[in-house]
Amino acid sequence: MTITKITSPEDNPFHRIKLRQIFGGWFLLAMGIYFQIVMIGYTRGIKFDSKLTLDPFVEEIFGIYLSILLLALVWRQCKLAGIEIKYLVGKVPDRYQWLPLVGLAIASVFFSISVFRVFYYPLSFFVPSFVEKILTERRNFSILMTASKTFNPALYYLISAINSCVISPIFNPFIFTAIMLHRWAAKWGNIPAILAHCLFFIIFGYKYFISVLIGILMYLILYLKTRSLVILIVFSALENIIFKIWNLSYTTFFDNQTANILDVFRSQIHLGVLFFALSAPWVIGFIYKNWSVLKGPLPYFANAAEAEKIKADSET
Repeated sequence: MTITKITSPEDNPFHRIKLRQIFGGWFLLAMGIYFQIVMIGYTRGIKFDSKLTLDPFVEEIFGIYLSILLLALVWRQCKLAGIEIKYLVGKVPDRYQWLPLVGLAIASVFFSISVFRVFYYPLSFFVPSFVEKILTERRNFSILMTASKTFNPALYYLISAINSCVISPIFNPFIFTAIMLHRWAAKWGNIPAILAHCLFFIIFGYKYFISVLIGILMYLILYLKTRSLVILIVFSALENIIFKIWNLSYTTFFDNQTANILDVFRSQIHLGVLFFALSAPWVIGFIYKNWSVLKGPLPYFANAAEAEKIKADSET
């Protein structure tokens, strides 16, 4: 039986992939790595407890290590399930236009920034404590603030750049787009899988649900349209780079650390409106024009069908 001729759900190779095993493996690997860090800390006279947070540099190393191990685990599961990785990854389309992809990444980041500011601006007057808490969390996770808490800021910047521009753009599209989409589609069908995909991320990113929903739709459309995980990886890396640049720029030039955080946020509503006006037509237009691809074949099976056709043509 070929990959493109599946007569029952059990014949679908993604039916053999279990997300609960992946997340379970993620948890066990995380516990194992943390145990290693604790043991290394004790040998150096560092005592860990539940109230002591890890150095930001160690957290970055932790994340990279965990991502690589989980990627290896999922890669092995795919091989055991009979999944051809080359069909999951796909090929970069011939003469692909990279410049519009860069523009789309810029628009995506600025749309996310603008939606947050526009949505939370009125809420800052009705539930100021809630908005202030979110703003404080965002400020504490800024690059400069985080780097100031580590033992070696320069080394932290380097490791953070590797994680943001290489590891994370590979890990997230592969696990949370390609594997998750194909697995849920094998279980429920394409459209329910897409809905479940969006709902899953909205639950975990409820504070930014509009940005999360739009971002997930863009990822899915890009993957389904190009049938190439490489395009999605490049797009994710571009988004991370642009966001890091904005984070540094905002912390340096716009954020007033001495003023009230709510007053600073409210006084900059014009930035949100401007960014929304510039980015929304591009982002919404992209989703609207390509909405139909969400109903099309999944990349894995489309790539497999194309490969089988090329092989058949070469044999005739």
